[in-house]
Amino acid sequence: MGTSYKYKCDNCGYEEEFFTGGRIMTKDYHKRTEEAEEELRSAALYGKYGESIRQLVRNERDNIVINCDTDLYQCMECRQFSVQIAKEMYMHRNEFNMSVEFRHECPACHSSLLRKTRGSVTFCPKCQNFTAQLVSIGRFE
Repeated sequence: MGTSYKYKCDNCGYEEEFFTGGRIMTKDYHKRTEEAEEELRSAALYGKYGESIRQLVRNERDNIVINCDTDLYQCMECRQFSVQIAKEMYMHRNEFNMSVEFRHECPACHSSLLRKTRGSVTFCPKCQNFTAQLVSIGRFE
């Protein structure tokens, strides 16, 4: 099951639809996300994300959930949309909840990407205004 997002700009006519997710949709998608999850876990264990994350993953291996499904991001510099692997870790305990989301880099200009959420400000990638609106959201199999 995946999600589709359609954005439209009333100012310049920009319109584009993006498809994210789909973990159980295809074997290829499932394989890619499993590989990405293992790659993220290994990178954390080798210290790529700092000593705190390395120790946490090493000591709490069975309690950490890793999510590497795809999601929609937007560059805050060039305003381009990009579907990326999410790269998140979660751990839930009675005493606390922990969530870590790893930084993504824009494939076009190498600036930071921001994950799109419903209700977040969306810039039109064509005219650079605040006018790109989420006009539809749907599910696909």
